[in-house]
Amino acid sequence: MMFEMKKVHLLIWEKGESSKMGSTYKNGIYRSVICGIIAFINAICTQAILTHACFGWNYLQRKSWLLMFLSGFVIAVIFSGLLDFLSSKKGLVFKSKKIFIILPFLFFICWLPYFIVYSPGLVNYDTVNQVLDFLDGISPVPFGFVNGQEEVVALFNAHHPVLVTIIFGTFIKIGILLGNPAIGLMLYITIHMILAAVIFSFAIKYVTDLSGAFDGVSALLVAFFALCPIIPYYVCIMLKNSLHSLIAVIYVLIYLRMALKPGELSAREKVLWFVSSILLPLTQNTGIYLVVPTSILLIIKNCTKSRKFVAKTLATVFIMMMIITKIVYPFFNIFPGGKQEMLGTLFQQTGRYVRDYGDEVTEDEKKIISSVVDFDVLVNDFKFESTDAIKASYNLHVTKKELSDYYKVWLRQGLRHPGAYFRGVLPICGQFFAMGYDVGIFDHIPAAENIGVWAQMKHSFSDEVRSVFTSWYYWIRSFPFINILFQHALYALWIPMYAVYRKLISKNKSLLFIMPFIVNDLFLIVSPMGYSRYALSMIFTGPFLLYLVFRMEEFAIKK
Repeated sequence: MMFEMKKVHLLIWEKGESSKMGSTYKNGIYRSVICGIIAFINAICTQAILTHACFGWNYLQRKSWLLMFLSGFVIAVIFSGLLDFLSSKKGLVFKSKKIFIILPFLFFICWLPYFIVYSPGLVNYDTVNQVLDFLDGISPVPFGFVNGQEEVVALFNAHHPVLVTIIFGTFIKIGILLGNPAIGLMLYITIHMILAAVIFSFAIKYVTDLSGAFDGVSALLVAFFALCPIIPYYVCIMLKNSLHSLIAVIYVLIYLRMALKPGELSAREKVLWFVSSILLPLTQNTGIYLVVPTSILLIIKNCTKSRKFVAKTLATVFIMMMIITKIVYPFFNIFPGGKQEMLGTLFQQTGRYVRDYGDEVTEDEKKIISSVVDFDVLVNDFKFESTDAIKASYNLHVTKKELSDYYKVWLRQGLRHPGAYFRGVLPICGQFFAMGYDVGIFDHIPAAENIGVWAQMKHSFSDEVRSVFTSWYYWIRSFPFINILFQHALYALWIPMYAVYRKLISKNKSLLFIMPFIVNDLFLIVSPMGYSRYALSMIFTGPFLLYLVFRMEEFAIKK
């Protein structure tokens, strides 16, 4: 009998060890696949940026690509291992809720030196154009203020989100009425800083409530948003991408809550979901493309008891945008954004095709392409790093048939030489996914002395003082290990892919949660240039995604 009992215990031990070894083996396979994908994307994007080719043109470049892949794979393995280690460490657990009361004040105080040094505030060229559009009602079409483009007399130009144009313009107008437009800029940025402090504080409380405690990893979240210089540079600024990305934080968090922890939404969550769903398309023209696919997936998967509410919200957003574009814009003489923005990537691919295989372009194809964009620009002014030169030559009066013919040519040429299309896109978007390409910042009011009301705005501190502060930013991001926080790839690729890995090794392998990050990555792939502001929503939301995958098992079982 004793022998039989020992035998049973031995069998149980063998099965347990076998199961554990099998699980470890599968986890290793998942980790290797994910790290391989990261390494492949890093190598192909780096090569595209450096040599404008996917895998290199010659033997040495192909050998270089292989070395990039191998080094990227090793770094990805180390990266995922360090994150696994970090996720296993909680450290101190704080039970007091007073910490969430002081967070907004902590954030504001930490960001205040940036606001003071760069006062009255920071802006970019888009903001300059939006404010001028608001003040004069003359909208050069379609980019704002590009020499040689025809002008139309319109209330606003919807190339930039009209609501944001009204908000920015109203604050500057308030400043003008008070005797100095800089007052309006300072007022807006102060409110924007307060809004950002409240949203980031709410987001940290929200994710820690899901996991059940404010622990050491939660403290790292606080440290990131309080101390990482990227955050204040994009908080102390009048910029459409910053405002939109703050709203995206709320939307993405509620989405992650529904995808990772299905259940009835609270009244507060429903309000936040509804408001953020409305505001995302209003603060950035691409916002509708984030709301629609993510909401549809939630409805189809029925992963929440609030399915009907999500469906009603989606219908409201869709109807609202139809009314705005089809009724409100024409009624108020708002010039709609041109199609060239959506087609910019296609134009860039055509330009790369013409550059690499120009001798294969037929006269008929030249004629069709020329009816949409200036063919001479494709030949003489093609730029690897930007689509603007080609978009600026877009024929504003192109017909539907001419566009249809162009689509056919685009498809035919792509099938003939698909590599050219990859080489057209990757030198631009590769900067978001390759290691070594850091987040850029704005540190002045651009060309303020030459442009309308902006000529009246001067920074409170001299160029020398501001340059010292800016140099400090570049100095900080040059430190080993710390510099990873300043790279686009961390937020656009590494964190989302690590989240996928963690989900694959969990009991519930559904990848529904990653959808908002896939959509944002698609936006980056079709970006007109490698500006960091296009990745801002990923930078703002990535740390919260990382925290949630760290604590996935805990809040999944929390009642």
